[in-house]
Amino acid sequence: MLVKQSDLRAILMNKLCGEGSFIRVPEGAEYSAEDATNVVLHAATSSSNSIEAAVHDLREMHPISKIPCADTVHTYINVNDIDEMMLFFRKMNSELIDMVNISDSPQDIAIDFHNVPYYGDKNTKGVVGIQPKNGTSWGYSYLTADLVGDCKLTLDIVNLTALNKNYETLIKGVINRINKLGISIGTLLVDREFFNLASIITLDVADINYVMPAKLDKRIKKIIRDFEIAEGMVSGIIKHKFRDESSPEFYLVLVPNKDYNPLKREGKDNKKFFVFATNIKFNSEKEFTKKIPKEYRKRWNIETGYRMKKVFKIRTCSKSFVARSLFFILQCIMHNCLNV
Repeated sequence: MLVKQSDLRAILMNKLCGEGSFIRVPEGAEYSAEDATNVVLHAATSSSNSIEAAVHDLREMHPISKIPCADTVHTYINVNDIDEMMLFFRKMNSELIDMVNISDSPQDIAIDFHNVPYYGDKNTKGVVGIQPKNGTSWGYSYLTADLVGDCKLTLDIVNLTALNKNYETLIKGVINRINKLGISIGTLLVDREFFNLASIITLDVADINYVMPAKLDKRIKKIIRDFEIAEGMVSGIIKHKFRDESSPEFYLVLVPNKDYNPLKREGKDNKKFFVFATNIKFNSEKEFTKKIPKEYRKRWNIETGYRMKKVFKIRTCSKSFVARSLFFILQCIMHNCLNV
């Protein structure tokens, strides 16, 4: 069933302004939460994709209506609490999950870091170091966890406010909150940034199946060279662990790259082998080396989700960490509502 833009906005207004309200306004405010939410939703669902442009647009469309100015909307937004907005997001997710037919069987989940580049003062609250992108190495960073099966929903968001990531805390928190939603995790599909001792130990202790690309350090590069000399350009599985005594044992799954070009320099875009780390048990090595790349390919659904969320992106020059967080959480809410 196709949903008209106006219908989607009406559904969202009803949800966002219901019990608890996503945007809370100061006591005794001239305008209501509904007035502020109406402006924000218009910015997110129309070509007037900033608060300022949305106010101008709405005043032209409804000249006799009560439309707050952009400064007022920003003032109202900034009195909100990020933790409360996250709680609202999770409560709304519980309601959405009840509306869709998610099987009781374990579900595959993808987790990934999403960076939003920032070009202002790097000391602005909430700004952290990110991988260089579009001329900056600073920005806002979020960890998201998404269902990547037939039903595609963003289940969890974590604001990353520290320069150093605590992988154990991040993974434990995501697993705990997904379990509270009543969803059992099948396989966790994660980016190579999680290929480290803390992540592997945490997932092993939690008894969670995972698939992730391995970082090609010197040890793993030597493993690949030795394997190729002994076996050739074929798929294979090798038991592995980090040098630390506390490291659990896991598998490295080596899959030859059919697009490898021996005439070009070997590197990031021209690898001989794709290497995945996993703890999933298997019977047939031949079938398992075919299965793992297919499993990991599901993770790209989270990238598709980011592209969809950009449709609802609100442009802003605001330095407010609250405003930036609210706009990103709203993108995830709208992505989820649209999918449901």
